[in-house]
Amino acid sequence: MILKKNICVIASSLGGGGAERVASQQTKMLHEMGYNVFVVTLFNNISFQVVGRKLSLGFEKKRGYNVVAKLIAHYKIRRFLRKNNIDIIIDHRGRSSFLNEVLYKFVTYFKIPVIYYVHSYVIENYIPSNNFFTRQTFKRAKRIIAVSNEVARKLKTEYRYENVEVVYNHIDFCNINVNNESWNTPDFEYVLFYGRIVNEVKNLKLLINSYAQSVLPEYKIKLMIVGEGKDKNMLVNLVDELKLSEMILFKPYTDNPFPVVKQAKYTLLTSKNEGFPMVLIESLACGTPVVSVDCKSGPSEIILNKFNGLLVENNNINALSEAMNSFVLDKELYKHCKLNTKESIFKFNKNSIAKQWLDILK
Repeated sequence: MILKKNICVIASSLGGGGAERVASQQTKMLHEMGYNVFVVTLFNNISFQVVGRKLSLGFEKKRGYNVVAKLIAHYKIRRFLRKNNIDIIIDHRGRSSFLNEVLYKFVTYFKIPVIYYVHSYVIENYIPSNNFFTRQTFKRAKRIIAVSNEVARKLKTEYRYENVEVVYNHIDFCNINVNNESWNTPDFEYVLFYGRIVNEVKNLKLLINSYAQSVLPEYKIKLMIVGEGKDKNMLVNLVDELKLSEMILFKPYTDNPFPVVKQAKYTLLTSKNEGFPMVLIESLACGTPVVSVDCKSGPSEIILNKFNGLLVENNNINALSEAMNSFVLDKELYKHCKLNTKESIFKFNKNSIAKQWLDILK
């Protein structure tokens, strides 16, 4: 019999990215485990479904919010936490301001146990500075959840935290299968990238130039880029310069990409850094192999090279274009990797991760 604890999941937003999808999925998992779930979001970007009583502060992400608005936000969150007798906080927010985190920990969250998520190998996005005062703040956390072994190693060795535990992002196979039925997919062959169109992180210039150098245009296999971001126009111009506008297609963001993922020949990831990229396990759950650079961190903990996908040196245009070619020219290799997709990520299923969370929350 699970004790009905009140758990509050706090996120910057619930739409647009992998970390946000993880937070939304966690609300459903906690509810199914028998906990009372509450949700707080700072920004008004909410496209993923969540379970639980919600407090949305409704800030505009593009404009940000001033000091007075921040203080009001702290007051509203504190009142929400007390009113609902929250027992545990699970914090998914990006955390870049040391002073703001001190205020959260010692005023807004005062005396409520906190579990902090670190979703990226770029730790400073989640732990704002590695100094004495920051370490005292985060050492008091019940847990710091690292989404990969590499993130955990960095937190332990470089940041000297001991309260770190690796919890992989889970995949809901049932949800993937249901959503596969809802779209009409393209009638041409294509490979796929989906995610935020931000070149400094996703390295989409590498993706486009590697595709241009590969045999895929010759074989009439298109590259579909699904998503939104500040660099979209710049990348469209690059595609025009390469005279590939008929072969490289840009499609708008969708919170249900799975039908397009399932139909793709394979999914590509070219990021300079990640945490634990959901696009890889989502693609494999759809039965679609993956081609990824070996960035820090996540891909090497998901991809078994030449078993469920191809893992190549990061930021190497020749290696990436050759891998893209391999899945077109070596039909036996492609067939072998496609056959192993779903089985290879079974350890990330919801039930396995729920058991781990049950131990943590006890």
